[in-house]
Amino acid sequence: MNGDEKTLAQKCAHGSDLARKELYVLYAPRLYSLCCRYADDREQAQDWMHDSFIKAYDKIGRFEYRGDGSLYSWLARLTISLCIDEIRKKKKVHFIDLEDDITQDDPPAERVKDIPPEKVRELIQKLPPTQRTIFNLYHIDGVPHKEIARLLDITERASTSLLSKARNRLAGSINSYLKDNE
Repeated sequence: MNGDEKTLAQKCAHGSDLARKELYVLYAPRLYSLCCRYADDREQAQDWMHDSFIKAYDKIGRFEYRGDGSLYSWLARLTISLCIDEIRKKKKVHFIDLEDDITQDDPPAERVKDIPPEKVRELIQKLPPTQRTIFNLYHIDGVPHKEIARLLDITERASTSLLSKARNRLAGSINSYLKDNE
């Protein structure tokens, strides 16, 4: 089945199993990757991705087409929301961080670009869950602090503070990696 996003969404909303399958095939890899940024492991990411499709199939009638890419944007927002809800349910994120700020010198930019992307993703995954969640929301998904605060039920100040801690911790991990691989 070929067609644009609007037609695909309409067919899904009308219960077409073929359209739902196409939606899954088209977007599952990207949504799985998105879930991996928030989940503790690949199995959890897989579960969250599947749950997001179930939620999407249920709510797709509410989707409003706004141009190319709007269907993925809608699915991504829905998926991020689901991931945040799951993190909160399992109480894996604690928004009171009692650790001292870790201050690191920023790694040299020209050396950072030589780090394999999978290693950078691994270092981000090693951040504490709270910091990883805020880092991903802000830097990767482009969510502003005001929205992060609303999503996570924290203050904007807490969001910026935890992001700063995440950046410092990540800089330290990158510096250690670079030092170990000289």
